[in-house]
Amino acid sequence: MAKGDAIKWDESASPGANARRRLPELVRSYYEEGRKAADGDAAPDALHEFRLRTKRLRYTIELFRSCYGPGLERWLAGLGRIQNHLGAISDCATTGRTCLAVLPQDSPDHERLASYLDQRAAREAAAFRRYWRNEFDQPGEARRWEIYFRRRTK
Repeated sequence: MAKGDAIKWDESASPGANARRRLPELVRSYYEEGRKAADGDAAPDALHEFRLRTKRLRYTIELFRSCYGPGLERWLAGLGRIQNHLGAISDCATTGRTCLAVLPQDSPDHERLASYLDQRAAREAAAFRRYWRNEFDQPGEARRWEIYFRRRTK
C-alpha cells in the first residue's frame, strides 16, 4: 500500500471476501517495494517511507486476524521485526536532529554522538537488509503469502 493509497472495499461483501480480494495485491506490492528498500543504495528517507508502509500494512492485516487464524502470526511477527529495524534507523535520525542541534558543533560530544548515531543507523540498516534477504524474502515467500491471503477465510 503506497502512501496515499486508499483501500476500496466492497461494502456488500464480507470482511473475509474483501481481504481475499485486496490483501494479495497489497502483499505483492509490499514485497516489490521491500526489495527496493533492502537494496544497499536505498536512502534514509526511502527506508523511513518503507517503515511507514510496513506499519500501515501490518495494522491493516491485523484487522483481519480473525479471518485467517494462527498462521498469520508468523507473518505479522516478521513485519514487526522489519518495523523495529527501520524504527531504530528513524530514531537515530530524529535523535541526531534534536540533540545535535543543541550541542556546539566543535564540541567533542557533538562529534561522538554524531558518530555513534551514524554507526548505529548503519548497523540497523545492515540488520534490516540481512533479515529481509535471508528470512523475510526467501525464494517463494512472497508468492506463499499471496496464496495465503487468497485462501478461503473464516
